[in-house]
Amino acid sequence: MAFEQHDFYCINCGRKGIPIQRKKGHQHKNLHMKKLYCIYCQQEVNHIECKSLADVETFKSNFEKGVYKKDAKDSLTHVRTERSW
Repeated sequence: MAFEQHDFYCINCGRKGIPIQRKKGHQHKNLHMKKLYCIYCQQEVNHIECKSLADVETFKSNFEKGVYKKDAKDSLTHVRTERSW
């Protein structure tokens, strides 16, 4: 079974997180969001899945423009309220 490595970038800090191996048959749309633990922010936050260098460049450009700011804030707020029971 063939696998591909996909990189994930945190929408809160913009840094590259831990890559994930995906089956070639199990693909998501470009710039798919996935909630993962960020080793830099030290909390769960949405990450953008990048399959290619073009995806990474798009993410970096969007991050610099502030495209993900609201999503990052909402993502962090959701995690905090989820655990305050």
